[in-house]
Amino acid sequence: MAEQPLLIGLTGSIGAGKSTVAEIIAEQYPVLIADRIARDIMEQDDAVRSALIDAFGVQTYLSDGSLNRSFIAEIVFDDPQKLEFLNSIVHPPTIDRIMEQAAALHANGADVVFIESALVFEAGTQGLYDYVIAVICPVDKAVERIMKRDGLSEHDVRRRMRSQLPPDEKAERADFTIRNNGTLEDLRRSTTGVVGIVTKLGGRRNP
Repeated sequence: MAEQPLLIGLTGSIGAGKSTVAEIIAEQYPVLIADRIARDIMEQDDAVRSALIDAFGVQTYLSDGSLNRSFIAEIVFDDPQKLEFLNSIVHPPTIDRIMEQAAALHANGADVVFIESALVFEAGTQGLYDYVIAVICPVDKAVERIMKRDGLSEHDVRRRMRSQLPPDEKAERADFTIRNNGTLEDLRRSTTGVVGIVTKLGGRRNP
């Protein structure tokens, strides 16, 4: 077994189908979900909770202690500085947790670990990965998908999209691209093809 696992970042714009691709990959390889890890940290890490309450107020959390995601979204998606500040609080412990979990998976025999993360390039974390795969689709299709899935207005969806790099730029910066333009079967076929290639490559992270 290699000294460290092959770490592959899986990113994509909102509504592109990244989570579906992650589910397909998870049939063969372990996939860590950065958003889920970040949410757990925001809800369970006392230092992070205190920092978020100091920054955004007690409304950051609901009465049951869970994160008030809609409240946070309303604040940060209209204010790039507040979004950057939120990320400065949450990203460092999230990255640490991801690396810890990847190491634990490797210790249990996993030579390849995928990490689904929407903000690989925006957060400047691409250097953590050996390779990055971007999932993209036409913007109008993504908007329609998110409106239907989350019950958001077109304005709200496009406002959230503005906090991320455009799909074409993600594709340009990624090592591999999966274009989600067709059916689910098309997406599965594309995913299987890209995963088959990238998992056979050697690692290239700096030691």
